[in-house]
Amino acid sequence: ENLRILFKQVLDKDYAKEDYIKQFTIRVPENLAKLERVEKFHRENLADAPQALFEVFSQQRDRLLQAQKHFGNYISPESLELE
Repeated sequence: ENLRILFKQVLDKDYAKEDYIKQFTIRVPENLAKLERVEKFHRENLADAPQALFEVFSQQRDRLLQAQKHFGNYISPESLELE
């Protein structure tokens, strides 16, 4: 709702709910693939990368896999709305 109002006020454009869903859906497979590419780059190209960075990668991967198990590959923002 806030984005719809903001788009109208600032850009004088309508912001459809379908656009919101398309733009803010979490694409788990794509995010996992990107995370893998970023981690591989750091492992292969940055010998002094801190271990904490790889711990964050691992935590992100775990959260994505957990969300994937619970919600599926593509998580609509509607499925995350608080009641």
